[in-house]
Amino acid sequence: MSKTTKALRAGVTGITGIVSASAVALGIAALVTLPLPEYVGTAPALSVAPVPAIQQRVCPGPLVEVLPQGTEDVTFYSTGRAEYAEESSEKNFDSSWLDSVDNQNDALWAAPQVLSVPPSDSAEEAPLLAGNQSEQAATEALSGLASAACTEPANDVWLVGGSTELGRTTLVTLANPTDVTATVTLEVFTEEGYIDAVSTEGLIVLPGEQRIVSLAGYAPDAIAPVVRVLSVGGQILANLQQSVTRTLMPSGVEWVAPGSGAATQQVITGVVLSGQHDHDRSEISDVTSDLEPGIRLLVPGEKNTEVSITLLSSEGKKVEFTANLTAQKVTQLPTAGVPDGVYTVIVTAQEPIVAGVRTVQDSSAAAPDLGKTPVSTPTATPSATATPELVAPVVAPGATIGGGDFTWIASSSFLTDQLLIPVPSGPAPLVSFYNPANRTAEVTLSAQGKKDITISVKAGEMASAQLASNAKYTVKGAQGLVGGLTFIGSGFGSAIALNPANVLGSSITVYPR
Repeated sequence: MSKTTKALRAGVTGITGIVSASAVALGIAALVTLPLPEYVGTAPALSVAPVPAIQQRVCPGPLVEVLPQGTEDVTFYSTGRAEYAEESSEKNFDSSWLDSVDNQNDALWAAPQVLSVPPSDSAEEAPLLAGNQSEQAATEALSGLASAACTEPANDVWLVGGSTELGRTTLVTLANPTDVTATVTLEVFTEEGYIDAVSTEGLIVLPGEQRIVSLAGYAPDAIAPVVRVLSVGGQILANLQQSVTRTLMPSGVEWVAPGSGAATQQVITGVVLSGQHDHDRSEISDVTSDLEPGIRLLVPGEKNTEVSITLLSSEGKKVEFTANLTAQKVTQLPTAGVPDGVYTVIVTAQEPIVAGVRTVQDSSAAAPDLGKTPVSTPTATPSATATPELVAPVVAPGATIGGGDFTWIASSSFLTDQLLIPVPSGPAPLVSFYNPANRTAEVTLSAQGKKDITISVKAGEMASAQLASNAKYTVKGAQGLVGGLTFIGSGFGSAIALNPANVLGSSITVYPR
């Protein structure tokens, strides 16, 4: 091939390469500049509206005393009766009783009560159902006011409260309202750490039964226990019953209810503090005496964490501090130096935590002055549905009932727009709401024969109002709020965390993988 031919072929090849490169460049430019046909894909989805389920709430039942025995066996006996307040959006709800096999009192009222309501045939949403109970004890062994919510059973609950040190008795009650046998495991944490005990495993609770066990058998001499209750099979309602005796004088009794579960933020509202302004915060440390209020905290995981605590008053004032928590060791933080009033306690951490608050009502102290707390003045009326033989004997307000009282308040979950608050007997019932949202919430409480109560809860604040005992309130406008019901008097008190309405039965959206 001549040099001329090689040069010509090389030139043609070069021109072809230039033309090809130019074509590609023009194509890319066209893709960039020319509009392309638009197509937006939508994932297929199906909205499923399940049939509303039967609603069920379980009440822990009356307080029990520990009977002295000459053997290792521990037996229990209920001497008083719990008073129940219950309400439903459907009028055909039923009441039944479980078999309390460890309670030597075989009377019907001595067992836990179960509330249930089926949805109507045409219902598209689950019916509302709520129940609360209270009991004022005045015996040689138990003294004080104890109240609790009737709540849904579950397979995993946290109980923050109680004590098994000298003079303190804490019982674990396990109620199984289902048709399936429950195998229960207790995980116990104290100020010393996690209790690794084989005896906490394999507790059998048969269908329709309640079992009672002493926490001291699993965690003796514990100042600040936290109990996790896990069940396989049937779901369980678990509570703690704590009582205190000081130098042979009964000095308070309370139910410890399940909290909202482990999370990085815990909210506890309706905390009434009094007499703490006399304490100097510069001298505070971990609370070990149950004569003082305290915020009990636990990191159940394996990582330590720092917590931020905010006490927000109903007047908008804040007390804030931080603390370091050791994983799997229970800590009790003080409230020393906090002015008297009604508070919401907000605890925030990087790791999931559980929390509860104990307040103390001294036997010689007057009922606290709640200051600017908005108070309605309804008159109490007896419950129209109360069964006379189930009403607890009531000690006259102001009467001496022992060496004082204490209150355990559990953390709360966010409320739904509508819920029911049936108020049992108790001194000066006070409802409190905390609003974590960025908008003002208008909450309306209505009860038959009473003037409506409207509470305006500003963003990031809390508000309270007094209710009437033995009244049944329908609440609207509580979406996203956290609520609590507190009873407070001279020398005694108790509290109930408000529960959201059951959301089972609401529609869900299903996406295929």
